[in-house]
Amino acid sequence: MPSSKMPRKPLISRLRLSQLELLAAMDRTDTLSAAAREANLTQPAASRLLRELASNLRVVLFERVGRTLQPTAAGRALIRRAVGLLAELDRTQDEVEAIHGGLIGTVRLGAGVSSCYVVVPTALKLLMEQSSEIAVSIREGAMDELLGRLRTGQIDLVVGRFGREQDLSDIQTEDLYRPNVVAVCGVKHPLASRRSLDWDQLYEQPWIFPEAGTAMRSAIESQFRKNRRRPTKALVESSSIQANVALLNSSRLVWVLSSDVATYFARLGALHVLKVEQLPAPGAFVLARLSDRRLSPAAAKLADCLRSAGRL
Repeated sequence: MPSSKMPRKPLISRLRLSQLELLAAMDRTDTLSAAAREANLTQPAASRLLRELASNLRVVLFERVGRTLQPTAAGRALIRRAVGLLAELDRTQDEVEAIHGGLIGTVRLGAGVSSCYVVVPTALKLLMEQSSEIAVSIREGAMDELLGRLRTGQIDLVVGRFGREQDLSDIQTEDLYRPNVVAVCGVKHPLASRRSLDWDQLYEQPWIFPEAGTAMRSAIESQFRKNRRRPTKALVESSSIQANVALLNSSRLVWVLSSDVATYFARLGALHVLKVEQLPAPGAFVLARLSDRRLSPAAAKLADCLRSAGRL
């Protein structure tokens, strides 16, 4: 007996670009009116587009909750995919324009703050030496933000150090390198001239603590537990590298930092690496990509350079 079910039309045939732009705007705003303005639509036109889309898909996409319009599970899925599709179109446009300008491709890299001082610049230097026709844009930020951008297709690769609480079920990662943790101070700190130190001597100093919940904070807390002692003065809690380096040179403070980043600033004369036992790395700097997305040749080339930089 023949089925009475109507054949499904491909989703692409029922979507309009204006609907995709509106859905993506709804991901960035709190209200439909704000999303409509961002998509250059009137609110009645935006409402009509959403009604038409729900009717064509034969599914409830949004529900009215008080004065706000809240997406259903289907609506959230469609918004997420709309953001990804538009990001993919943007990347395609960038790549086409790059090729037209004489390049062979573009890459969008997300980088955690610490990785921007050593591994990323080293990798870009290698890339420029090997493939000067590849254009790279870098987005520095917190790892949660960068993972979100990776999932929506706004960036191709992420470099940084992830926390244990982050969901990486859809992310493919590989370790690049594991720098030890060192104690540092300002170049004019009284301890800077000491040829050897132990951690008990550091505990007597005022400290900058790494921000709670970070891998670096976990590393130093482990050392405190091991020694059964901790600093009595810790008035600042910060993971801002630039702010902390400046603070070290205006106050007599002690801090902990990845050895590679500490060496970078020490060579600039911006801080002093204290001669005390180094601590094990709290985790590796990793290279991350979305598991189900194939890298472009340009992104694959940058990934190779990042691997090489991690071995240097």
